[in-house]
Amino acid sequence: MAIQQISEEIRSNFHLYWDNFPQPVMLVHKDRTIIETNRAGQTLGYPVGTRCVDLGEKQHHAGCRANLALSEQAGVREVAYSEHLEQVLDSYWVPLAGAADLYVHFGIDISEYAADRLFPKKAGNGGCNCGSGGCGSH
Repeated sequence: MAIQQISEEIRSNFHLYWDNFPQPVMLVHKDRTIIETNRAGQTLGYPVGTRCVDLGEKQHHAGCRANLALSEQAGVREVAYSEHLEQVLDSYWVPLAGAADLYVHFGIDISEYAADRLFPKKAGNGGCNCGSGGCGSH
C-alpha cells in the first residue's frame, strides 16, 4: 500500500477530528499499513508507513477485529484485558464511510473503571479474585 495514494482531504480530516483525542488513534489501510496517527500516537512513536501487525509480538494482535469491521462496513467494539499492556482496553475499529479500504483504530485504557471480572485471576488465591489473597470461602 502506497500511503501517498490516500487523499489529502482524508488525511486532513483525520487530524481535524482526532489530533486532540487524548489516546493514540491510527488511520489504517486494510493491508494494515498505518496511514496517519494523531498527536498522542505520534508522541508514542507510532510509525506511519509500517504495518500495525508487524509491531510487537504476533499474539498482541490476536484480538484484532479489523477484518470484521471492514467486511461488515460497520464499527466494531471490544472490551478486553490486554496481557502485554496489563490494561483493560475499550477498543474500536471503525471503517471510513466512502473509503471502504480504510478504518480508524484506537483503544482506551478503562482499567480504573472496569469490572473485576475483566481482570485475570490472581495467582496464589485459588482462583478467587476477591483480592484477599487467601480466600477459601468461594
